[in-house]
Amino acid sequence: MSNDDAFDLDALVARLPKQTMDDLARMRREAEQAPPVVTALPMPNFMRGGIARYRCLLDCGWFHDENPGLDMPGPLLLPADFTSEDLSTAISGAAEVRGKAFAMRVEQAIAAHFAEAHPGR
Repeated sequence: MSNDDAFDLDALVARLPKQTMDDLARMRREAEQAPPVVTALPMPNFMRGGIARYRCLLDCGWFHDENPGLDMPGPLLLPADFTSEDLSTAISGAAEVRGKAFAMRVEQAIAAHFAEAHPGR
């Protein structure tokens, strides 16, 4: 990394909004009051290596393993004169897309298992 790269990173960090303790406390209160996220996913067991294991709710022995750490973020699309808000929005949007894809994979695996092993349930 050249000195120019370090300078650009320092300039970017300097432009990021500074959060106060009041801001953090307010965001925490808002998060605590937010409605819970509704999902069809059962709670996984966490295995070694960061594996999330989703077991059949009927205890038949079937399970589906996912390694969330393998979902690599794709490129972020930013305007040439991007702001810290643009960067934050792009990162959050990419994370939301990966999260939805993760949930869809697990839901599809569970649905396929139920269709095969527990038809009509």
